[in-house]
Amino acid sequence: MKVGVLFSLTLIFATTIAAQQPAVNDASAFRAIDSYVTTKMRSSRIPGLSLAIVRGDSVVFLKGYGHADPTGRAVTPQTPFRIGSITKTITALAVLQLVDAGKINLDAPVQRYLPWFRVADRAASARITVRHLLTMTSGLPQSYETQLSTAQDDGALERAVRSLESTELVAPVGRSFSYSNANYEVLGMIVQQVSGVSYEDYVKAHVFAPLQMHNSFLSNREAEDHQLASGYQWWFGLPVATELSYNRGELPAGYIVASAEDMSHFLIAEMNDGRYANASVLSPTLMSARHLAAPEEGYGLGWEFLKINGRPMINLDGGTATFQASIFIDPAARVAVFITANVINALDAFSSPSGSTSLDGATTRAMAATVLSMATNEPLPYEGPGHETLTVFFDLVIAGLTILLVISLARLPRNLRRIARAAIVTRGDKIRHCVSMVTRNFVLPIVMLYLTLWSPAWKVLAEFQPDLACWLYIVALVLAVKGVIELWNTARVFRGMTHLRRTNVALSEPIMVGRSIP
Repeated sequence: MKVGVLFSLTLIFATTIAAQQPAVNDASAFRAIDSYVTTKMRSSRIPGLSLAIVRGDSVVFLKGYGHADPTGRAVTPQTPFRIGSITKTITALAVLQLVDAGKINLDAPVQRYLPWFRVADRAASARITVRHLLTMTSGLPQSYETQLSTAQDDGALERAVRSLESTELVAPVGRSFSYSNANYEVLGMIVQQVSGVSYEDYVKAHVFAPLQMHNSFLSNREAEDHQLASGYQWWFGLPVATELSYNRGELPAGYIVASAEDMSHFLIAEMNDGRYANASVLSPTLMSARHLAAPEEGYGLGWEFLKINGRPMINLDGGTATFQASIFIDPAARVAVFITANVINALDAFSSPSGSTSLDGATTRAMAATVLSMATNEPLPYEGPGHETLTVFFDLVIAGLTILLVISLARLPRNLRRIARAAIVTRGDKIRHCVSMVTRNFVLPIVMLYLTLWSPAWKVLAEFQPDLACWLYIVALVLAVKGVIELWNTARVFRGMTHLRRTNVALSEPIMVGRSIP
C-alpha cells in the first residue's frame, strides 16, 4: 500500500514537472531559435551552418542555413560537414560496442590488443589501458607533427600510432587528464586490430548503417563526391574559402564527415539506451556508463561534462582548420542540439566561455548552448565575447601595428640624417648603434624563419590563423628589407664621417715650409 501511494505521488510529481517543461516543439520557440541563428550568422559572417534539435526519440528541428561553397549552393540538413573532435565520441562508441561483444576489456592494457604499442617509457607503455585512452588519462601529449600529416594511404593510422614510441608522457599514467588526439588514434587502431577490418569499414558497418547515417563519410574523396561543404577561414573577419589536406592518420580523433540529419540519428540513440528506430548500437548498461560524468575535469567514455546555470550537461566540440561543430545534451530534459559550421580560425578558441577540455568549435559551442537553453525554456547562458568582438579587437591591433610600421618606414630618411648629425665617432658607439638597428629589424625575421622551418606548433597555429601568419611574414620581410637599407646607408654615413674626421685632422696639422738646414 505504502509502495503504491509512493508510486502515485511520484507519478503525480513527475507529471507536474513534465507539465512545467517547455514545449520544445512550440512554433514560437522555433521562430526565436531560427531568428537567433540567422542573426548570429550575419554578425559573425558564417558562410554556412546546419542545426538539429532532438527531443527524446524525435527530431523536432532540422535546418540548413547559408551557402555550402563559393558557388552559393544552399546548405541543407543533408549537407556533409567535417565534425572535428566530435569524431571521438563515435570512436568511443565503436570501442564500447567491442566491449559489449566481449572482445575488449576497458581495464586491459593496450598491449593486449596492440603488442607493439610503445611510448618512450617502456614500463609506462605496459600500464596504459583502454580506459586511460578513452578518458585521456594516459599521459600522452598532443602531437603537432601528427596533426600536420597529409598521408592518405591505408597505413597512415598505424604509422601515427607507431610514431608514439619515442614520445615522452606529460603526466604519470592514470594520474591526470591531458587532452591529446593520440589517445583516440590508438583507440581507432585497437578497433581495427580487434575487429579484423579497417577502422573505416567497422564504423560504416556498425555505426553508420544501423543509425541510417547516409550522408556520413570516412573518406575525403567519398565526402567530396557527395557534396561536402567547402571549408572557410576568417581572414581579418572575412570568410575565405580554403582547401586544406585531409589527415587520415588522425581520422579516429577528428576527421569524420557527417550531416546534421545524420547526427540527429546519432543523438537519438544516445538518449534512448542505444536505440534508433529498430536498431541498437549499444547496450543500455554501457550507454548509461558512457553518460556518467567524469570524476574530475576531462573526458568520460567519449563525452565531456559541465553545468550550464547549474544544470548538468553532456557536451563535445570539434574543429578542424576549416570547420567546427558542437553538441550539447540536457539529460534531464532529454533534449540535444547539434550545430556545425564551415568556417573557423584560432580566435574561436577565446570567443566563448571556458568549460570544454579542448578549444575546438567555440563559436558553435556558444550557439549550441544558447539554442539548447531556448529549446528548453531555460535562462540564456553567457556566450562570451563572441567571435565578432574578438575580430574587431584583432583587426584594430593589426591596423595599429601596421601604422607604426609605416611610420617607421617614413622616418627612415630623417633617422639617417640624425645619425649624420650625431656624434657617433667611437668604435663602441658605432657597434652599439648597429646592434640596436639589427635588433629592431632582424629579430622578427629570424624568429619567423626558425618557426617556419622547425616548429610544428607554429605550423598548426598558422594553419588555424592564416591571416596573422601572413601578416607576420609580410612584416618580417619589410623589416628585413628596411634593416638592409638602414645598415647600408648607416655604413655610408659612418664612412663619410670617418673621412671627414680624417680630413679635418689633416687640415689642422701645421704646415712646415722652407725649413733651413744649419
